[in-house]
Order: sequence, then C-alpha cells, then structure tokens
Amino acid sequence: DLGSISGMVSDSNHAVVPGAPIQVKSVQTGATYKATSSSTGNYTLGPLPAGTYDLFIVMPGFITYRKPGIVIQGRQKLRLDIPLAEAQLNTLGDGREFYTDIRGVHSVPSGPAPRTPDGKPDFTGVWHAVRDADPDAEISAEKPPALPWAAAIAKERTEGNGKDSPGVRCLPNNVQPMSATWVNKLVQTPVLLLIFSEGNTPPFRQIFLDRGHPADLDPTWLGHSTGKWEGDTLVVDTFGFNDKAWIAPGNFPHTEKLRMITRIRRPDLGHLELEITYEDPGTFTKPWKVRQVADLAPGEEIWEYICNENNQDAEHMVGK
Repeated sequence: DLGSISGMVSDSNHAVVPGAPIQVKSVQTGATYKATSSSTGNYTLGPLPAGTYDLFIVMPGFITYRKPGIVIQGRQKLRLDIPLAEAQLNTLGDGREFYTDIRGVHSVPSGPAPRTPDGKPDFTGVWHAVRDADPDAEISAEKPPALPWAAAIAKERTEGNGKDSPGVRCLPNNVQPMSATWVNKLVQTPVLLLIFSEGNTPPFRQIFLDRGHPADLDPTWLGHSTGKWEGDTLVVDTFGFNDKAWIAPGNFPHTEKLRMITRIRRPDLGHLELEITYEDPGTFTKPWKVRQVADLAPGEEIWEYICNENNQDAEHMVGK
C-alpha cells in the first residue's frame, strides 16, 4: 500500500513559493522522490511506499529546509505545510529573485572550449556564480568529515544564518576560489590566472602559473596560489592561510594548516568545472572534496562593488 505527502510551501511573509524543489529520501532504501511546488505553492509527493523519509528543500534565496524522520503508513495521506525562512539579504535591495537568477542553471552557448595560442584551454570569460555540480549534493553527499569542534562551530554559524560572517564587516568571507553568490570574471595569460568576483573583498585572486610558492609565506586570508597543467586540467595549490575566513559551503572554520587543491577544467564552451579538496588536519578527519560548476555568462560584466558604501544595514542581519 502506498501513501503520499502534500501541502503548501510559503515564505516568512506567508506568501506562496512556486517552483520549490521538494525531495524526500527513504531512510530504508535510499530512494528519492521529487516534486515541485505549483504556482499556488501546492505540492504532492507520491505515491510513496510505507516507511521513514527525510525531506529537504534546497532553493536559492532561502535557508535549506530539512525535516527528518517523517513516517508514512500505507494509504496515509500526510498533510505537511512547509514554511521557508529567508536567507540573508533577501529583504535588502534586489530580493531573493535576484539571487535565484544568479545561482540557478542558465542556458549557455554550445561548442568546444576555446584554446590559447599554446594549446591550453582558455578559462577567460564572465561566469555566473558557481553551484554544486550535483543538484542533490546537499542531500546525497556524505557529510563533511569535520572534527567535533569544527562541526559545532559550523552548526552554530548555519543556525545563526551566517550573521557573524566576516563579509558582514567587509572582510574576506570564505576561501573558495570563485563566488557562489556573484558573477565571476576570469582572465588567463601564460603566466597568471586572475579571478575577479563581484561582491567579494578583495575582489580578485591571483594564481601564478610560472613559479612556486615563496619559501617563507606570511599567513593571509586567501593564501598563496600556484597552478600547473595536467593535460587540460589546471591544478591549483593554495596554502599559507590565516585562520580568519570561513570554508564554504558549510560555514566551517579552518586552521593555518589548511591546504586547498582546486582542479579547474573547461569541458566545453559554456561550462567551467571545479573540484576543490580541502586538506586541514586541524579541522577535518580526512580531505573533503566539493565539486562545482559555473555557466558562461555572455554579455554580462562584473561591476564596481564598494563594500563600505553598500554595507549600510549590518546591525539588522537576521540570525540567532
């Protein structure tokens, strides 16, 4: 006998939320079932075999919604209305639709990846914000192998809606190579890859392609990056971090032992793929890999962003 889950998805103002991707995962079998909220905010998941399910909604502009341990009996029609909590910045300026557009999947031109005169893939271009390569990563991926102290801090930061992130005070927010919130611009030369991220402080990252790391590095927020080619993949080694920025995703802390290995490739004209490995024995029990993808943004450009001028309402950041 089969059951179902149905209800309405709404926001903090009790307005309906259309297009919300609702998923449940069976605790017993690992099978997933999906639905999308309609224009009236309604959804139905089913038919579902009897069992226990974990429910998730991962949607740009909202805090990830989780409800574990939902028990469905045979022929049961469970009513579950889902209130989504706004992520930071939704009420300031452009609203969540702006972030949904930036962080969503985009139509991109097709064709082979361009190459430089020396035959290397050319990463030059403006790219939308990076996103998880697997759209179900937050649900299906293994939990980051964090040590207890780091897991506790990450949990506190996430439950606090990131209100104490360094970016609130116009400091570098996290260590990942490309922004997951704003557009990015890459400029590639034979000796240097530059990554500019609108909205970041500082707005650029330098990856040196013609040298190694200095013998004696002073710890910095973003570390020191060098790159070497392995076929069509650029392998970027970054270390020399201080312990002040966060690791995103997950809002994890890190120590000065952090080393970040980023493998960048452009499989075709419209996509850029990143595999980031965080190695920090002071934070994780083993290396943690994150896979991301960015869509080409032809016709777009990054714009001047002055944090101190834009940061006018930090005292009203919402969190615990």
